[in-house]
Amino acid sequence: MPSRRRLLGLVAAGTLPFAGCLAAPSDADPTTTDSSTTSATTTERGPVRGGAAEATVERTITDDDYQYVESNDTVRYPATMAGEQVIDYGYEPFEEWGHVEGASVAAEYVRSLLDERLPEAETLSVPVSSRGEQEGLRLVATLTTHLARDGDVISEPAVSRYEAVRATPHSVDATIHFADRTHEDRYPVYVDERTIQNE
Repeated sequence: MPSRRRLLGLVAAGTLPFAGCLAAPSDADPTTTDSSTTSATTTERGPVRGGAAEATVERTITDDDYQYVESNDTVRYPATMAGEQVIDYGYEPFEEWGHVEGASVAAEYVRSLLDERLPEAETLSVPVSSRGEQEGLRLVATLTTHLARDGDVISEPAVSRYEAVRATPHSVDATIHFADRTHEDRYPVYVDERTIQNE
């Protein structure tokens, strides 16, 4: 399982795209996105697997911020960022790095698929979650309803849960190439709903 620091580092660097938070809401646990202004909860139904066919994506990583260290089969990555400046680097075994990087690539690809299949769903996010799946990573296409403090609806999904499930792939097989190395992984994809209310 990739380290929490590695996952947080990716979020800080903006390499886990479309994520409102690191871990998407689970079946029962409420999450707080910004306790001073909003609170977030999930519906009682919980996340369900995508209903569309499995998808595949392949990408070669060319980011100069990553460096493969052949002597110990690790990858140096930006662990701490200040804007676009790297403050500190971390090192991770290639397979663990590939697992997290593959999830980022898979999440970006799922979002592009949903943009094509559900063009009206502009607010549908696809964060990477570290919960469930035997401590592995999964993707969660999240339908978000935003409420004012008095409960009035500010914004709501333009598509239904049913439509989102039908359009979302069941899983994504991601292959990434980096420094003459290849990593392959499969990531399950779920659809979930959450409500955020101003406080």
